[in-house]
Amino acid sequence: MSLMPKPHAIFGAGLSAQAARRLALAKGLEAVLIDEAGEGDQSTFVAADVARFEAFVFSPGFAEAHPWRVLAEDSGRPCFSEIAFAAQYWEGAIIGITGTNGKTTLTALIHKALSLCGHVSVAAGNIGYPLSDAVLSEANQPSAYAVVEISSFQAELADGLRLDVLLWTNLAEDHLDRYGSMSRYYEAKARLFSCLKSDGVCVIGGQLEDWMADHQKQFDACIVAHEDAARAFPLSANSVFNRFPNSENFLIAAELWWLLEKPPAALIGAADGFSLAPHRLAVVAERAGVRFWNDSKATNFHATLAALESVSCPIIWIGGGRAKGGDVEAFAHAVAGQVEAAILYGEVGDRLATALDGILERVQVHARFEDAVLAAAELAASIPMANVLLSPGFASFDQFDSYAHRGKSFIDTVLSLKSTQELS
Repeated sequence: MSLMPKPHAIFGAGLSAQAARRLALAKGLEAVLIDEAGEGDQSTFVAADVARFEAFVFSPGFAEAHPWRVLAEDSGRPCFSEIAFAAQYWEGAIIGITGTNGKTTLTALIHKALSLCGHVSVAAGNIGYPLSDAVLSEANQPSAYAVVEISSFQAELADGLRLDVLLWTNLAEDHLDRYGSMSRYYEAKARLFSCLKSDGVCVIGGQLEDWMADHQKQFDACIVAHEDAARAFPLSANSVFNRFPNSENFLIAAELWWLLEKPPAALIGAADGFSLAPHRLAVVAERAGVRFWNDSKATNFHATLAALESVSCPIIWIGGGRAKGGDVEAFAHAVAGQVEAAILYGEVGDRLATALDGILERVQVHARFEDAVLAAAELAASIPMANVLLSPGFASFDQFDSYAHRGKSFIDTVLSLKSTQELS
């Protein structure tokens, strides 16, 4: 008489956990949702519970040191991220995309280009659509592609994930409140190297190659994206991929396209018709010659420094929010040389102001985000051809639910100004 299989424990009750539960049930597996806030089947998990379960599936928010994750991993039983759990049931190819910045844009571009080639393709993972739901869709077929954005949180538990392609855009300070060091942050993402199939393709950006060389982190199977590959894919003058930092993402896409021998017209068409997702370095309004840029998605130093490089001077920079670790003082010094003024807000505002003391003449600190925006607009009105750039460099969670919430507040505040013209 065969024993009944034990259930899977799924930790969390958010988007990815609920999707993993749907997939487990669809595959005939019993699933128990465990959530500290009481939104699952149980709200506690102790050592005595471990033996009840066959395997464990963790939402991204559960860090390595979380007591529940420690218990699960110490048991020696399978522990998966939602992506790794779902990947076992995906019938087609999987293209994994990671990096500190640019991964969402690159995921969307590759997905669109594959679709223009006539392939069945889905964009899933950290982009906002769980791979578990893609597995349950009609797109799950042997000839299909899953283009999966993978964060470092999701890469930590990558057993079971097999990648046909890995694309890694870059690496810069981020999530150091979780990892404590750049080395540990890198190692979390680097687990994806071991997921690459023996005949798989791995393309990395030039910045990552430099970082790996500087830190003696070598991976022989990587192909570095260089400008030579992009020359075969001439873009229209108005393509968003002609401008840094998106031009760096396009180099990776072009390298992959050349390696996969896909038709150039599909990638060119996808890039030329591409619109950036909201809150990613776009002009949202113009008032009396002042342009207002919304880059609320810039929640780390690397993204903000890239934005500063992309916008013309003079720049009135709006920065701040909640720190995620990293060298705030070094970041402030890097910003100081590129801006006319810094208008700071939020939990990290005073620390930034202290770091800028003596090296930047115009610095203001405001407790409320909206007051910082109004102050930036007032100052910019006295500076010809000024650009007000919201590119915070920090998380939004001190005053907002998300970077999108912060970006909407910025847009609403700017559009409330008199004589402001909204730009499409």
